[in-house]
Amino acid sequence: MTYPRSLAVPLDVAVHEGEDGEWVAWRVRAPGNIDYGFARGERPEGCLEAFLALEEAPLSEFAGFVRRFGVLGISAEDDRPGVCAGRAPRDGESANDLFPRTSLTEGWTVPLRLYREPAEVWRAMAGTLAATLRVAAALRAMRPGDEADLARLFGDEAAGQLAASTRAVGEQRVRIGELVDGWLAEAGVRPVLTWPFVADSPELALDAEEEGGFSWPARSLYPELLTQLVRKLAGP
Repeated sequence: MTYPRSLAVPLDVAVHEGEDGEWVAWRVRAPGNIDYGFARGERPEGCLEAFLALEEAPLSEFAGFVRRFGVLGISAEDDRPGVCAGRAPRDGESANDLFPRTSLTEGWTVPLRLYREPAEVWRAMAGTLAATLRVAAALRAMRPGDEADLARLFGDEAAGQLAASTRAVGEQRVRIGELVDGWLAEAGVRPVLTWPFVADSPELALDAEEEGGFSWPARSLYPELLTQLVRKLAGP
């Protein structure tokens, strides 16, 4: 199978705010359909920067991001992206108020599945990835990372120890490496080398391994965010 160059996205998306917080709701075709019921969005370039901007963005901007780059599929079990151990995202509630009859999926004859995920978790993850990049930028300049960023990544106690260490730069480099390696392992991703017919060179991406449970399509959002994060960490 040819590995896709664009990210998997839902068929449609809506955002709403309730007493229990801000939510991103989305729909896909039922399992058994091509590409696990997802559609194809845009090429992944720039999705990390766009995701980081969501930390402070109004809820209305989440819908545009999802239409371009897809969803995290945050699990109800532990607020982690769904590709981690093949977890399913939260089931959605009534779609009548969220998706009007003029929805793109109106008139489809296949069953649709509705899911939702908390925007709060998206914002927190965007802040965590941004803190990782800021610490890495400081370390490349041979300076320790900011203690507030370290606290966000490792907790207050560990941040204080890392900031006070006489070998702060070296120790923080080790901890950042361990942190990102843990994210990759948790997501169960594997490298995928793809060389499209029209491209001069191949490209490397990460794809979730099949482990049962909810089936995530190739080139979903969270592995791609990790791919671009690693590239930035390893870049000049």
